[in-house]
Amino acid sequence: MAPTRPILRLLTKFTYVFAALTMLSMGAFSARAETKIVEGIVSHGALQWPEYIATELGWFKENGVDVDMIVVGGGSAQQLAAGSLNIATSGFPDFIRATNQGAPIKIVMNGTSVPPYGVYSKPAIKKISDLKGKVISIGGTKDVTLIYMSAFLAAGGVKASDVDFHYAKATQDRFAALISGAVDAAILYPPATFRAGAQGFTYLGEIDDHLKGFPFIAYAVNTEWAAKNRAAMLGYVKAYGRAVRWLYDPANKEKAIDFLVKYSKQDRKDTADTYDYFITKLKAISQDGLISEQVYKNMTDGLISLEDMKPPVPPMSKFIDASFVQEAWK
Repeated sequence: MAPTRPILRLLTKFTYVFAALTMLSMGAFSARAETKIVEGIVSHGALQWPEYIATELGWFKENGVDVDMIVVGGGSAQQLAAGSLNIATSGFPDFIRATNQGAPIKIVMNGTSVPPYGVYSKPAIKKISDLKGKVISIGGTKDVTLIYMSAFLAAGGVKASDVDFHYAKATQDRFAALISGAVDAAILYPPATFRAGAQGFTYLGEIDDHLKGFPFIAYAVNTEWAAKNRAAMLGYVKAYGRAVRWLYDPANKEKAIDFLVKYSKQDRKDTADTYDYFITKLKAISQDGLISEQVYKNMTDGLISLEDMKPPVPPMSKFIDASFVQEAWK
């Protein structure tokens, strides 16, 4: 016997309700499966190119993470230690210094393995030796840029004690100080380097010409958070490594430029020049995410020069956990 109309209506309502509940449960499952990662960065720019790629191409979400990038300037290590950030990028001295002071922080990934810096000065200054007695803008009193600039000055027979330093964490602020005349020279990275040259400032040279095997930007985690969210952290590293491989493929250059223009809000020509310099010439972004024993020695030698560390140097495992990269960067 065929079902009566009331029964059919009841069955239809039941079907709709069941479908709605199924969709809601699937949505709830998806929400639970996606872990939010709060990442602190100094500023938007080429250093975060892999994150932009992984976000735009959906690879973070594919790996179950939702990455929220927050500009924190020079305060990433402090905020990471406090737990307000899950992962952060900064110069390696910031993180090693914090770990040495007992903060729950470890470096997990080598981000920018080559210092992408040039030094520009007022037009009257023509060579490195002319910087003696001048004011130079670098990142901070204990910043990695002090290590870079010390090596750069030494190439011209100048000691760090022979100059006065002006401090600004972001390269845009250092360039602004150079333009205003507040400083005689500044350590800059793209696109400020292109603009400095176009505006007639003297190009004194590259940091990479005078200092080899020295990383710039490292990625560190709050170890307490990472221990509880290892799967999410592995998902982040996997997507990041995939983005790096994609970035180095010349076939993706124009799309990569599109992404950086979107996030950095910078001129497209500057961005194209940044790709040529940063990716093609320097190959600045680490292609394996690892820090070798020799690079660690270079890092700790630099920290000793800043009087942030004394021999004997602790084992690398105190400051660096390579397990995430070793497991996920494939």
